[in-house]
Amino acid sequence: MPHWKVHLLFNFFIIIVWIFLLFNLKLFGNPILMVLLIFLSSLFSILPDIDSPKSEIRDFFAVIIASFIIVYFILNFFLNSVLYVSVGFIFLYLFFRFFPTKHRGLTHSIWFSIFMTLILTIVLSQIFSFSFREFFIYFFFILSGYLSHLFLDLLF
Repeated sequence: MPHWKVHLLFNFFIIIVWIFLLFNLKLFGNPILMVLLIFLSSLFSILPDIDSPKSEIRDFFAVIIASFIIVYFILNFFLNSVLYVSVGFIFLYLFFRFFPTKHRGLTHSIWFSIFMTLILTIVLSQIFSFSFREFFIYFFFILSGYLSHLFLDLLF
């Protein structure tokens, strides 16, 4: 199994090819959104390993997911108790960090990669009001990051 740094490096080379093609074909030219594309593609190139109990990325995602859920509850239910927020965050972190999973299981499937990519692209589309072309470009970039991980795992 390749290390997460190998997955990032492999994805980086794929991203360079896609960026070169997009700029030369004049399909996409916004540098700020391009940085977001690079970040998301890189993030999704290491995402499948959240199912590994020993994965460093699993800790990172447990913190991120727990934080988003706590912020959602704070904003929507006006939680202002430091104790409730702290206990809630710790509980959610431990739940996501130690949830039993099988490595190279669900998160290493093509259907899951398409589903996760589609969900994220829809959310981003709602936030940034993408055109259909931008939606497709984001979907393709993020999916290529995810699939680069699956491809590399097939080789090793």
